[in-house]
Amino acid sequence: MKCEILVIAEHNEAELDSITLDLIAWGSIVAGEKRWAIGVLVLGLDLHSIVNQLSSAGLIDHVFVIDDPQFEIYNSSVYIPAIATAIREIQPELVLTAHSYTGIEIAAGLAPLLGAPLVANCHSIEASGNGFLVTRSAFAGRFFATVAVSDAHPVLVSISRESSPAKTAARRNCEIHRRRSSNDGEAKIRVVGLSAPSRMEDITGAEIVISVGRAIRQESQLDGFRQLAAALGGVIAASRPIVDLGWLSSDHQVGLSGLTVKPKVYLAFGISGSAQLSRSTTMRVPRFFKLHTVERSPICLRFCRRFLKKQNVGI
Repeated sequence: MKCEILVIAEHNEAELDSITLDLIAWGSIVAGEKRWAIGVLVLGLDLHSIVNQLSSAGLIDHVFVIDDPQFEIYNSSVYIPAIATAIREIQPELVLTAHSYTGIEIAAGLAPLLGAPLVANCHSIEASGNGFLVTRSAFAGRFFATVAVSDAHPVLVSISRESSPAKTAARRNCEIHRRRSSNDGEAKIRVVGLSAPSRMEDITGAEIVISVGRAIRQESQLDGFRQLAAALGGVIAASRPIVDLGWLSSDHQVGLSGLTVKPKVYLAFGISGSAQLSRSTTMRVPRFFKLHTVERSPICLRFCRRFLKKQNVGI
């Protein structure tokens, strides 16, 4: 069995996280260029649905399954040693993780255990000679750096949620490998409970987002933007300064310290357009419009309605 690329899957109960499919897509690009095999490692309890989703998609060569009660709830002190053991046995050249809450913790824990280099928060990866070229942000997102990694086995790369390649990989026949956990001893961390985030309004799935920033100057201006969002069938969002001022709740915050949105249309009013905010919006938005001068919001509202009609967006 040969598996040069290994993806660490993320899932929520019986559903794969969409970032796992993005990781598979990036891995498939490298696998196609190097003629390598690609596999997915998934840990948890009662993983039948997840395994079926992975194996039937025809995107990977191997699914490595560790189905055990100790992995029912994510616990870094249990997950990281088990993943490290699996990597030592599978011996991949490249390990891909999500740059998410769990992915960041897993990758940072694996690097010292495996003595492997870690390139974090990358936006793309491609094959290059004996190694890889990865692109990641630098200086708080003001620049993008291309990093060459070679002569390391394995290489750990975490991919950001804002990066989604075209999913056009050739169909593969998948083998399922069930593994036993070799963890022994008590976990160093004990999870005492879980709570789901409470959101008054979920903006992450909206097709039209109206986002406001500090340049709107007065909280009273929000009513006009709420009316615009309602007229367009969209939702209202905000940059961090608006949330810090208490004008909108954190459920509406967009950016690296907030939520990532992927609407069809994103309208930004009074937002300076920091690199962090732009990366959390523009990379997945077909139509991005920014208006910085919003002293007379009725003008902006009329402009938006007229412009969106020209773009064949229903109001």
